[in-house]
Amino acid sequence: MPNRKGIVFLIIGAVLIISALLLFFYNQKENVHAGQEAETMLSDVQSVILERVNLPVSETGDPDTAPSIEPDIANQELPIALINGYEYVGYISIPSLEIELPVMATWDYDRLKLAPCRHFGSSKTDDLVIAAHNYESHFGQLKELLVGDSVIFTDMDGIVNTYSVVSVEKLIPSEVETVQKSGYDLVLYTCTKGGQARIAVFCDRNQARTLLPEN
Repeated sequence: MPNRKGIVFLIIGAVLIISALLLFFYNQKENVHAGQEAETMLSDVQSVILERVNLPVSETGDPDTAPSIEPDIANQELPIALINGYEYVGYISIPSLEIELPVMATWDYDRLKLAPCRHFGSSKTDDLVIAAHNYESHFGQLKELLVGDSVIFTDMDGIVNTYSVVSVEKLIPSEVETVQKSGYDLVLYTCTKGGQARIAVFCDRNQARTLLPEN
């Protein structure tokens, strides 16, 4: 007759394996849903921006040829647009990761399930911090960024801010000031798998602000 203790261990092992599989499939479902939601929201955000600068939706601005501009010192807050019940400050592009995502104006855990969120600061004051979940369709690939990679943030007025990655670091969750008071122009961060640490990407501006050209 089989050893009872051995049977118990087998049952526990089977339960753990099933739980792990269920968690994996749940996370995959969440990742797909988050990617689909962000794609829809991105299209809406870009449409609003292009309307504001009178540019056809089918066209895109070229930061290399667009005129440089000075930030509005009198108004250092990022412009906000209310779209389908949510407020947005723009969108972020990371060419090396083939990522382009809308950025919500404020953050909470419900919003993070949909899109990256502005956690702190502004691109006008060069202290912008953007947080996102570690979904593969959101910031799950941040750790793959290399020094010198480009990150582009376009605000709701069509102002294009181009940055270069300076450092990619793993931080403990309590290192809040390291992120919020980093001294860098832009910080992106997300949790590692399991949430035991944070991946933070520190960036500095590498060219003047530009404006998407009008049609």
